[in-house]
Amino acid sequence: MTHDRRSFLRAIGVGSLGVTAATLSSGTAAAATIITVRGGGADIWNTEDAFHFYYDTVNGDFDVQVRNTHLEATDPNAKTGIMIRESLDSTSKNVMLRRTPNGEASLQWRPENEAETVSTTSGGEDESAVDGGSLEAKWLRLRRIGDVFEAYGSSDGEDWTLIADIDAEHVELSDDASVGLPVTSHNVGTLCTAELRDLTGIDPTANRDIGDVEVDGSVNVEEGVPFVSTGDATDVTATAATLHGELTDLGDADSAECYLEYREVPTESWTATDAQTLEEPGAFSVRLDGLTSRRYYEYRAVIETSDGDSATGSSRTVGTPSRSNGRSKRNGPSSASHVDLADGFADPAPWLDDDTPVIKVTEPTRRQLSAAVGVDGPRLVVFETSGAIDLEEQRLTVVNDELYLAGQTAPSPGITLTHGDLWIDASDCVVQHLRVRPGDANLTEESDWEPDGIRTEDGTENNVIDHCTATWAVDENLSVGYETQNTTVSNCLIAEPLQDATHHKGDHGYGSLIGNEATNVTLAGNVWAHNYDRNPRLKEGTRTVVANNVMYHYRDGAWMDPDTAASIEGNVFRRPISDQPNVFGDGRAFVDDNVLEGGSNSMVGDGITQLDSRPLWPDDLDVLHSEDVVEHNLENAGARPADRTAADERVLAQVRTGDGSYIDSQEEVGGYPDLEVRTRSLTVPQNGTHAWLRAKARSVE
Repeated sequence: MTHDRRSFLRAIGVGSLGVTAATLSSGTAAAATIITVRGGGADIWNTEDAFHFYYDTVNGDFDVQVRNTHLEATDPNAKTGIMIRESLDSTSKNVMLRRTPNGEASLQWRPENEAETVSTTSGGEDESAVDGGSLEAKWLRLRRIGDVFEAYGSSDGEDWTLIADIDAEHVELSDDASVGLPVTSHNVGTLCTAELRDLTGIDPTANRDIGDVEVDGSVNVEEGVPFVSTGDATDVTATAATLHGELTDLGDADSAECYLEYREVPTESWTATDAQTLEEPGAFSVRLDGLTSRRYYEYRAVIETSDGDSATGSSRTVGTPSRSNGRSKRNGPSSASHVDLADGFADPAPWLDDDTPVIKVTEPTRRQLSAAVGVDGPRLVVFETSGAIDLEEQRLTVVNDELYLAGQTAPSPGITLTHGDLWIDASDCVVQHLRVRPGDANLTEESDWEPDGIRTEDGTENNVIDHCTATWAVDENLSVGYETQNTTVSNCLIAEPLQDATHHKGDHGYGSLIGNEATNVTLAGNVWAHNYDRNPRLKEGTRTVVANNVMYHYRDGAWMDPDTAASIEGNVFRRPISDQPNVFGDGRAFVDDNVLEGGSNSMVGDGITQLDSRPLWPDDLDVLHSEDVVEHNLENAGARPADRTAADERVLAQVRTGDGSYIDSQEEVGGYPDLEVRTRSLTVPQNGTHAWLRAKARSVE
């Protein structure tokens, strides 16, 4: 097949494409034209954006459609899509139909300049027309009719599903605006590549970086190019799978060499299969043998045409099962702590069985950890390395459900995350024996650097954070999101937030916030130390159990908002620095067997309505008497109690002796840790996964 081919390629930084984009005629598809946008930046979110933008200037109504054929997974929250913004300022109000690397499309918008961004999955859920606020879509469509913005997704570009429609009550944009294709890597200093095609409705003529991206973005446009897509894997066994691709366009070539590339997650390098020659569009496949059982493999289709062009399809993943029957008894040793991770309201990883793929982190790098937690599917992440993982001043966000992040599997001295925070924006997850120390990253107050330590995101369910350490946060050390259900925080060390660091509000040495309407939250066996406030803060509508915790060196203890209910039992409050009652606010609580040491504060404030019985309690939690709590928690709290680092040892020693003070920077207490990097091979058994994980946890407890 031959074509009257007009081909052009540009690799352009900030500036204009000029007449080279004229072939992208408004309202008609530019056949076989690929637009490649590369963008950096921390995110398109919050109050300020950082991304690369390929755009057109429009006036009034529009109807833009595009197909996203590839989005590099530089982070689970990397984004592309269609955006309208009133100005090119980084804080401009805007509307964006976004797509992330997992293929989910949703709508987000900033209602005013410099305002917080909301979306159909976070803060604007009521505006969603689809369950969960997003849907899987390859085709995106954003339409404006007057003051109304309609967002659609589609799998084929023909049948469209409404995601959301918003009007001037949500965001009011002028008629004159910029509309185009944005890309953010959500990974500062790294470029994310997005490939888009079949663009209609706008005629982009310019591109530029918006906000602080650190690395310049670019746009490539090429017409008459070949195209290949990656298909689903079939006939998957413990050691083999059949991978599929489809050559859909040869461009101007007579033939193409077609093959698949694959790699075990989170390996960086690809392995290519033998090529097949196709002289016309069609499907191709390859049978892979010799795979490892219980692993995730990433794969993609690739073509190299006879006239020198090449094309790569989007990546997909396939998990191989175990060689066993897949069933796993939920047994193994109990925790060394009196409080087991299964004692709260959350059911730890009910999805985990002997077929769950295992992802091995072999180097203490952000890239490997991000790739491991970012897989879309049930996964057990284990560590064949120890060390400090520098998150490079970014948030590590878990966006896909069913993650078991097993820090207990690392060799001594375990895993510590620094220079960033960990957010669990997913359900049915377990995080164990991990340390998170964001610190101030040597930034200034003008940096807007305000990381938490660990946080479950709003609306998530059935998450467990057990035997973790969260220190040196600028916002809260460890928090539970709004409108969450069934969350357990057990045996954690929550300590030393930075009191006066880079938070825009100034002093902000806070421990834990339990967000509005969070229900069935269990906080048991923890140590809060040197948190000025929020030990913990139970916000409006929460339903919480606070049992067998130690609160040390604090101004505000357990603070309850109106319409809260809590069972507060067997806690020890030590070294208050105010006369505030230890349990105060306006809620309803059953308060029993709590003691104060080193102060004369009232245990319960006048605003608390004291109940005669527990308003809630998990079935399996057996409360310790308060006289045993301090010794118990000092022995069992935090990551890897039998293999503690010096920072954890120091804080817990201060709780024991009554020493220590608030800090403004990690540099006041020795700075970021330089943990030894040790490696060892792990053999995860084909049977008995639950028991194996519990034994690994017990070995460091």
